[in-house]
Amino acid sequence: MLLSIICLLFSASIKNAAAVTRQLKKVKEKEWHIFVIQLENELKNCYYERTQANKIVLRNQKNNKPIWIEYKLGKIVKVENGGYQPLLTEVEQADFIEEGKAILIKVTLEENLNVAAKWIITQEHENQSVL
Repeated sequence: MLLSIICLLFSASIKNAAAVTRQLKKVKEKEWHIFVIQLENELKNCYYERTQANKIVLRNQKNNKPIWIEYKLGKIVKVENGGYQPLLTEVEQADFIEEGKAILIKVTLEENLNVAAKWIITQEHENQSVL
C-alpha cells in the first residue's frame, strides 16, 4: 500500500513537472515575440551599417551616433551613448547573420528553446553616406 502511494505521488510529480515545463516554454515564446516587436521599434530610426557575429552595428538617424544591438553576458542589449538597455534576458546563445538585404537573428534561450527572426533592411535603413 505504501509503495502504491509513493508511485502515485511520483507519477503526479512527473505530470506536474511536464505541465510546468510546457508553461515555461510558452512564457519564453511570449518573451521572444515581445523582444521582436521591441527590436523592430528600436531599429525604426536607425541606419544599418554592418553585422558582426555577436552584434548589429547601426547609426541613429537623428543624431548620427552609433548604436548596436549586442549579445553579451546572457542578454541581448541595445548599447547607445555609453549606456545599455536589456532587450532580452536568459539567452544562452545569439548569432546575427547577414543574408543579402536581411539580418537573421538566431537565438537559443534557456531550456534549449531555439527561436529566430529576420530583419529586412529596407531602403529607409540604408545609410546612403556609407554605401
